[in-house]
Amino acid sequence: MQAFKGRFVFPETGAVEEGYLWVEAGRVREFAKAPPSGAEVVALEGYAVPGLIDAHVHLSFSGGADPVREMEEEPPATTVVRAAGYLRGYLEAGITALRDLGSRDGLAVGLARAVEQGLLPGPRIVAAGRFLTPTGGHGHRHGVEADGPDAVRRAAREELKRGARAIKLMATGGVMTPGLPAGVPMFEEAELAAGVAEAKKRRFPAAAHAQGLEGIKNALRAGVTTVEHGAFDGWDAEALQLFHQQSALLVPTLAAPDGILRGAGEVPAFMVEKTRGIAERHRANLLEAYRKGVAVAAGTDAGTPLNPHPNLARELWLLAEVGLEPADVLRAATLYAARALGQEGALGTFTPGAWADLAVLEGNPLADPGAYARVAATYLAGRRVA
Repeated sequence: MQAFKGRFVFPETGAVEEGYLWVEAGRVREFAKAPPSGAEVVALEGYAVPGLIDAHVHLSFSGGADPVREMEEEPPATTVVRAAGYLRGYLEAGITALRDLGSRDGLAVGLARAVEQGLLPGPRIVAAGRFLTPTGGHGHRHGVEADGPDAVRRAAREELKRGARAIKLMATGGVMTPGLPAGVPMFEEAELAAGVAEAKKRRFPAAAHAQGLEGIKNALRAGVTTVEHGAFDGWDAEALQLFHQQSALLVPTLAAPDGILRGAGEVPAFMVEKTRGIAERHRANLLEAYRKGVAVAAGTDAGTPLNPHPNLARELWLLAEVGLEPADVLRAATLYAARALGQEGALGTFTPGAWADLAVLEGNPLADPGAYARVAATYLAGRRVA
C-alpha cells in the first residue's frame, strides 16, 4: 500500500486538508491523518488536486492557425503520429483524463486503446470517434452525415461498434464550417434523441455542439449529457429549466474563441468574423448559467485555431476571469468534467474507490487560478507519470 503525504484540495468541499491519501491497487482507499502501518510514504511538495480533466478536445487538430487545412493536407498516418505526440504534454500539464469529441477517421478511439494497453503513455481517453452531423451540417467534411432518426441511430451504433465511448452530435452550425451560420439548428430534436438513446443504452455520455438557443433546447430535450459552447443567443427560462431537469452540464470552451480572436490576421477570416459576433455573448451566457446553478465542466476545444494541446490551464484562468468561484473552477476540471466523461465517482475526486490520479500544483488553486499552469508532478493510478 502507498500513502501520499501532503496538502490536498478537495473539490467537494473546496477545502485544503493536510494528511495522508491511502492508495491500494491504484485506487483511493481513504484519507487519514496518519499513514497505514507499513505503507510506502510519498511526500508531495505543493497542493494536490484530483487529476485534471479536459472534457472537450480534438486530438487530430493541431491548434495551428488553420488546423482543418493542415490536417487535410497531411497523410492520415501523420495525423495519428502527431496526435499521439500530444499525450505526453497532457500528462505534464496534470491532465489525467480527456474526452475527444471528434477526430479524423475516429483515430482517437485507437489512441484510447493504445493508452489502455500500455503502448503509449498518456491520459485516460474517452473518445467519441467521428461526430454525427446532418447532410451539409457543421463539420460535414470530417464527420458522419446522417438524416432522420433511423439514420442517426444507425450512425451512432456504427461509431459505438468501432469503439467509441461517447457520441457527439451537431445540434447547430459552428464557427469552423465556411458558409454556414454558426447558431442555426442542424439536427432536429428527434434526430438528437435517437443518437442520445444509443449512447445511454451503453451508459456512455452524449455531447451536443450547440451554440444557438433553439438548437440548445433541442439538445437538452433530447437528453444530452453536455451542451458544448452555448455561445450565441441569451438563455430563456425554458433553457435554464431544461439544464436542471436533465442534470445537463455546460462545457463553454472559452479557450476556442480566445485563440481565434488573438489570431486575427492568421486564422481564416470567416472564423474570426463569426467569432467576433459572439465572444461577449458567450462569456455572458456562461456567467448567467453559472449564477442560475448550471453545472460547468471544463473543456478547451483544444486543437482549434491557436488553441494548443494542452490548454486547460488557460481555460481555467478564463473561467475564473468570467466570475466562477475558485472552488467551482476546480470542480469544473474535476468532479463535473468526470461526469461529462461518464466517469463520476471514478475520476476527479479523492473519495474511496476512485482512481488515485493526482496533479500536484506548485501553488494553491483556490487562491491563484494561475496555479493550474504550474504543475510539479502528475500521478496516474498512484504511479508518477510526469
